[in-house]
Amino acid sequence: MENYSSELYKIIENYKQNFNENLKILDASAFIHGYNPMLEDGEHFATNNIVEEVKTKEDVVFLALESNRVKVMEPSTKILNIVRETALKTGDAVSDNDMEILALAIQLSGVLYTDDYGIQNVAKKFETKIKNISMEGIKKEFIWRKMCKGCKKLYNVNCGSETCEVCGSELVRKMVKKRINKGGTNKKYKKNSNKKYKKDSNEIVWK
Repeated sequence: MENYSSELYKIIENYKQNFNENLKILDASAFIHGYNPMLEDGEHFATNNIVEEVKTKEDVVFLALESNRVKVMEPSTKILNIVRETALKTGDAVSDNDMEILALAIQLSGVLYTDDYGIQNVAKKFETKIKNISMEGIKKEFIWRKMCKGCKKLYNVNCGSETCEVCGSELVRKMVKKRINKGGTNKKYKKNSNKKYKKDSNEIVWK
């Protein structure tokens, strides 16, 4: 997509300017983990695919729809495409349903209710407000990479190869936390007694 950065900036600015905490967009995990729109204030929204996905709380969803406590709405294609491209960049394994509900939250400038870490991580790129139901939310922004088991070389998570071009060892998925640069210098990290990391340019690989 052309001008990805500028489009992303416009979407974030629009979200901030029109943010409304009373607009609540519900992921499937919100319903599954006990959120009941019939008992909560605010306007609730979900996509058709999210409604279809929720099986264990069908009675709650049905009653909320019948009472107009949840409105079914689909996101714009433009915002959905930006969300898809962002998910590719972070490497998060999010489903089409996940991307649709995040796109809807961004479009409505509301709060996304979800316990899904993948959605939360992509949502951070859009500075979207997240509310958790039964799980603690993610603390840091991260991306996914493929890493060689042997020489530790990092690859884009979407690369087609399963072996390292340098040493031939197997590639495995690894969570990579973005390092923050200030004033043109790399921030130094102290080794934690319980975690080891490998430095690679502007990323830290947690093992």
